[in-house]
Amino acid sequence: MTLNSELCVKPGQRVELCGYYGTVRYVGEVPPTRGTWLGVDWDDPTRGKHSGTHEGEKYFSTRHPTSGSFVRLEKVNLGRSCPAAIRDRYGEVKNDETAGIDKEDLSLVQCKINAPFLEVVGFDKVNRKQSQFQNLLVVWLRGHNVSGPGEQGELMQLCPNIKELDLSRNLIHSWQSLSRIADQLRHLRVLNISENQMQIPPQPIIYQGSFQVLEHIIMGRMEYSWSQILDCALMWLSVETLQVPFNNITTLETPPDEILQHVKSLDLEGNSVNDWREINKLGTLPCLEYLNISHVGVSEVYFPVFQAEQKTRLFSTLKHLYLSRNNIHSWESINELDKLLHLEDLGFHENPVLQEENEETARQLVIARIGNIKTLNRVVITNDERKGAEIDYLKKYGVIWGTAAKPLDIKNPKSTLVTFLQTHPRYPLLVDKYGAPDVREYKTPNISRTKLITVNIFCPDHGGKSYRKKVPQSMRVQNLIGLAQRLFNTGTKIPKLVYISSKDPDSKFPLDRDLMELSFYSVEDGDHISVHW
Repeated sequence: MTLNSELCVKPGQRVELCGYYGTVRYVGEVPPTRGTWLGVDWDDPTRGKHSGTHEGEKYFSTRHPTSGSFVRLEKVNLGRSCPAAIRDRYGEVKNDETAGIDKEDLSLVQCKINAPFLEVVGFDKVNRKQSQFQNLLVVWLRGHNVSGPGEQGELMQLCPNIKELDLSRNLIHSWQSLSRIADQLRHLRVLNISENQMQIPPQPIIYQGSFQVLEHIIMGRMEYSWSQILDCALMWLSVETLQVPFNNITTLETPPDEILQHVKSLDLEGNSVNDWREINKLGTLPCLEYLNISHVGVSEVYFPVFQAEQKTRLFSTLKHLYLSRNNIHSWESINELDKLLHLEDLGFHENPVLQEENEETARQLVIARIGNIKTLNRVVITNDERKGAEIDYLKKYGVIWGTAAKPLDIKNPKSTLVTFLQTHPRYPLLVDKYGAPDVREYKTPNISRTKLITVNIFCPDHGGKSYRKKVPQSMRVQNLIGLAQRLFNTGTKIPKLVYISSKDPDSKFPLDRDLMELSFYSVEDGDHISVHW
């Protein structure tokens, strides 16, 4: 390390050593030894040894009791400029059979896919194309130890057309340094700076000019609070997509009028925002269409409504909401989501409330309780699926509805109906849509569904073979499909079944819900099952 380098190292600078990253907190001598030492606070506490104290003398402070250590200046990697990293990553590689692809990485791929003779073909052409730096539009420099912008104007001359830049997990320690990189990229739209430890500047607004055209910024695992995010947002007022997953965000606040007003997509995944009231503080963002609050620890959902309104005024533009891997345990929280005016797409995996039912039934209940959603867990909800889910929902709670809907009955005071509607607010709408379920069908256990019935299973398309079989009314459609496969030897083809009533042969109903029992379709003794494949 040269004297020049020694003079340049300052507290706050980021360093790397053997894959470990840390922040310099002290530069100087540590008696009785001679020479320059760096006091480093390591991101990984297991890499350090102490809290910045040596032989009773406190040299610097650390975030963890064991995250600090002293290292010699010449041992650490202080990083390199962004242009240098680009030349190294994308420069033309000559006389190399793998065109610069790391042979260890290639061997790993060969091993993983069990293809020891895998060859890379055409990568020399790709390499030559990428080495024309002025044509680079997307640049990925993750983990390339970038620490600064290089000489003034160097990056602009080298790669003037970059639109997307990944600088995640590097050694950039300040927004000032980052702004000098962005300022040279007049077409930069997407910027990833995740896993960099960067100090918040005292006057963020002075760097606005460097990020004027930025539309999408990713800031994961930077240990920022929401207040710090808002401070940073003063630098990039035009951003439409903001990703800040896995930070130190525990509370939120409504952004001031000039901040985040253009944000359409916000990702808060992995932060510890346990209280839904904090989430509602974002409800006035005027352009927000996408919100990811998966894995944040919320246990309930609640939206205020005004007077007799059934929809909330919060999140008035929200279309996509992701709530997976939380602690939501009540169906009332699902009901609350129906208050969102324009919700179309919901992600809702791995919440405790879903464990009360099997997977298919849980999906049906979510669909039935939220009227507007068109996609659930990235699977499109067809019109037939919605209709089936809503009818099943009516049937599932038909007895309770039939009882609660009689407020004049002495044994069922009006409060019974109120309680039911609080738990099932969409139920009256579905009754209006499909009609009330026949309560008599559910009042007492249907003993007949457990008895054996004889059905005629036949195949009109393959020789007209038919079989008379005794099956329980409680038999599921998927089990009847399996029986049909064996009877007609359909091989790998899965047959489709159609139910034909013996009382009304002109009425035919597809048995298209595998987990439903035959009693659900009212299959009775002497009825017919037509098999097709």
